[in-house]
Amino acid sequence: MATHALIQNILRSPDDVKVVLEATLVDTATTRDNINTPHDPRRDLQNRRVLAVVSHKDDWDLTEEGSLFVCKYKSTNGPQEELDIQRVLPIYGEFTIGISQMRRGTLDLRSTSSSTPASVLDQSRAVISLSVTPAEGLPNDAQPPTFFTHDVQSLRSLVAECRRLKEVTDVDANAVINLAQSTTHFSWLKPYFAKRTTIAALTNMPQDLRQINQPLLDRLSPACAGLTGDDHADVQLIRDDWILTKARDMSRKERRRLSLRLGTFNVNGKMPSQDLSAWIQGVKPILEVDDGSPSLPPMQSVSPLSLGEVLRNPFDRISRKAKSLTSQHGKDDFEKSPSRVDEDDPGDPDMLVLGFQELDLSTEALLYSTSTAREDAWCLAIFAALGEKAVKYEKLASKQLVGMLILIIVKKSLKNSFGEVKTSVAGAGILGVMGNKGGTAVRLSFTPPSHPNSPGEKSPNRDSIHASGPTSFTFVNAHLAAFDEMVEKRNSDFQDLSKRLGFEYNGATPVSPGADEEGSNVTANDVLAAAGMGLTQYLSVYETDALFWMVHLNYRVDISDHAMRKTLRDEEWDNAPKFEALLQFDQLKKAMQSKKAFDGFQESPITHLPTYRFSPGLMMDKLGYDLKRKPAWTDRILYMHGPACRVHQLSYTGHPQIGMSDHRPVAADFSVDVDLYSSELRKATVRKLFNEVEHLEGESTHDRGALKIEDTYVDFGTISYDKTIERKLRVKNTSKSPSAFRFVPIQIDSPIHPEWLQIYPLTGILLPNEVTEILIRAYVDNPTALLLNQGPKDLSGTLILHTVLGKDHFISVSGEYQYTCFANKLTRLTRLRGPIRSMDSPNDLLPENHSINAPREIMRLVNWMMTSTANTDGMFLTLAPEETVHVIRECLDTGNEFPFPPDTSDPEIPLAFAVTLLRFLDSLADPIIPASLHPQCLQTSNRDEAFELLDDLPPGSVNVWISVTAFLHFICHASEKQDHAALVADVIAPILLRDDPSSLTLPISPGNKRKFLMYFIS
Repeated sequence: MATHALIQNILRSPDDVKVVLEATLVDTATTRDNINTPHDPRRDLQNRRVLAVVSHKDDWDLTEEGSLFVCKYKSTNGPQEELDIQRVLPIYGEFTIGISQMRRGTLDLRSTSSSTPASVLDQSRAVISLSVTPAEGLPNDAQPPTFFTHDVQSLRSLVAECRRLKEVTDVDANAVINLAQSTTHFSWLKPYFAKRTTIAALTNMPQDLRQINQPLLDRLSPACAGLTGDDHADVQLIRDDWILTKARDMSRKERRRLSLRLGTFNVNGKMPSQDLSAWIQGVKPILEVDDGSPSLPPMQSVSPLSLGEVLRNPFDRISRKAKSLTSQHGKDDFEKSPSRVDEDDPGDPDMLVLGFQELDLSTEALLYSTSTAREDAWCLAIFAALGEKAVKYEKLASKQLVGMLILIIVKKSLKNSFGEVKTSVAGAGILGVMGNKGGTAVRLSFTPPSHPNSPGEKSPNRDSIHASGPTSFTFVNAHLAAFDEMVEKRNSDFQDLSKRLGFEYNGATPVSPGADEEGSNVTANDVLAAAGMGLTQYLSVYETDALFWMVHLNYRVDISDHAMRKTLRDEEWDNAPKFEALLQFDQLKKAMQSKKAFDGFQESPITHLPTYRFSPGLMMDKLGYDLKRKPAWTDRILYMHGPACRVHQLSYTGHPQIGMSDHRPVAADFSVDVDLYSSELRKATVRKLFNEVEHLEGESTHDRGALKIEDTYVDFGTISYDKTIERKLRVKNTSKSPSAFRFVPIQIDSPIHPEWLQIYPLTGILLPNEVTEILIRAYVDNPTALLLNQGPKDLSGTLILHTVLGKDHFISVSGEYQYTCFANKLTRLTRLRGPIRSMDSPNDLLPENHSINAPREIMRLVNWMMTSTANTDGMFLTLAPEETVHVIRECLDTGNEFPFPPDTSDPEIPLAFAVTLLRFLDSLADPIIPASLHPQCLQTSNRDEAFELLDDLPPGSVNVWISVTAFLHFICHASEKQDHAALVADVIAPILLRDDPSSLTLPISPGNKRKFLMYFIS
């Protein structure tokens, strides 16, 4: 069969092969042939490839895209009638084909055959070589794959067609398309590489944290009722996720806890001249993860609102609860506190990872000086800072790029547990490549010993380490572009470093699902399939189990210099809320929210002062900051991790006592729970699970699984605010083949389920005759109630359970919503004709010009509390029974009389009324005093000015403010405690003067809010 037809046979119907070229891969051995060895035709046969340009036209939007397919014959001995796709290279961006003339090696005159003269003449002395650069470019200094061919005419046609397809593509020249995630550009290529997931790939290849941390449903193709997505690609993603999740659970023996201390320090070219012990050793973290030892619970500030937050039972806990339905391990397996990897010395970190920036500011350093003098000096200072503990540690690895240095120091007793240490560097400074800016990175594996160290044991047993499976860690030390206005350059630097920092990968070559582990059939992975093309395989910094960035980011704060310094000095704020308010304008936080940089990373709340820029001279403010540079949190530690480990951050601190630089060092303590598992058992488990779902794709219809839903009607009855209702949906696979399912929306742009409903799981796999229970939960919180209060009571709808590669199942859900006075606009409440539950429709309102003065609900609460004879000292300051709060709220919604007389002897009843009032005010869509008036509140200096400001409020807000503050004045006046008014104001002022999170101005301090309220209640 002609090669052109062979290619077309493996393509999907919309795709068309344009040009085919027979070529030979130039591997390392072939390169040696060019020098001094005879040509070996057998090697050419093994390296024989077929390059095909494939076009894909979309008739809907009239676009055309192209890709270069690299294929290999499946057989090199028998008939060559079947091709295997090794890699697909989309044509856009940096995709180029370079052509040159190549001189082959000396003629092979050793043959004694009578046909020798003819064979010699057949050996071409001059051939054409072509090198292919992928669209996303090449990592680090990697060389493009190179092929040689004799077919000059076909090569000319191939180059011309590639040029044409590159010109017609509408992909931005600087874009980088992730083929595994794209749902637009080049999504048609997915089936050609997604179908080739293998057992070896699932066990050997690290997953990309950016992908696996996304919900599985977000990674699937768009689909809806009657319009299936790319089911073939989806079934691969669902299958791989199912296999990996179950294999981890089934092969995990237990967990081990590793402790880390990370630090970052911009030393401004200085040599160590101070004691670094505060930074290196720190203090024992007070947020230590529970290790099972008896201890008192930590103290925390409590308001009457906090109980509601605890008891509202938000749906984010559903995954833990629902997972127990299908987990193959008992509850204790997950809740048991892990043993320390070094129980003989649990108090000190097992690993220190330190990142330095601006280590060397000399001009000579820009030339990538290889001197280690400064590294040696700082290493000496670090071990000196460890004091008597220094003997327990040794340096494991380091990597320096001009001013950036990363050091990894580990306990000697655990050194054998670390391995596979690899390093990488990338410059991003002057001209985009110089090393004054950029990043250094280290990747390593940690394999916990089977048994923690017993007292006196110096090192884990090597046999126990090798029997266990590793967990990979990656640490990046980076220095990004400076100056306030260079935020986009910093974002670009981050994206650039994310692409350029990489590590050579020496893992096992993946094999086809049906082949033996020792087989030679190479698979195509969209990142690492380069092995089949002669490229060195590279892992990105994201292909790891846990990733930490210790960085001098240079991100600044987008408020004025004056406002920044004034707020930092403001003693009306506690540090935590003060820093939280300032960090709303932090450039890094904005970049993370907009997904321009550090998307998916986590950072612990910052509770330390800005670490930049300090001045030792006269040009400094009262806090020591340089008057020429606005203070900022430029030095940060961020992290992300996958499901293979659990990362807990225990502390995040700055160290102002170390003042040798214009920056202050930052440190963070972590504990990481890693799996203790057998590598062989995990591989065997993956193989077993893979074989169980081998026919999941169902090449023929009768092979595909069929699902049966026990009851396709789910009735929730009455659905109320802040009340959880759960139902379970039983689904069974009635076929003899495995079946995958996913929920899809009715329309492509609509949600899968209404906002008041949650489902777990949204995707899954069922083996033949397996039954699962899908948990469906109804819960109405404030944002949801705000929408439902303005809609019909009938919440009937339809859920669609799609059998991947099969049919849709329609599930009817019904419920009647109970309107609530909570989570409404104040202007709407003043137009209610009566209790909100008595409304026939959401539009059954009074005309605007007939609205009442204030919501009835607030007046009912205030009137009851005013007539109560109970002691009022605990009101607004003490928690109340949740059941009583629910009863009071129900009376407000229905208009029923309160079942509690004002002269009740139960001291908890008045507390419950106070809590209900607080929750009611906090649930309002708008605060009583809008954020736009907060600056005016700040300017008031006496009671008269405060009352004058009320003239700017809407009538409903004025009446609520006067009613509530009059009652607060009453109870504060009745109290014998001198500070009672201040305590009450601390709780209520942030609710009455709620901040606007979308505001572009800095909020006023809690102290100033309290001060304004005190004019009315003290």
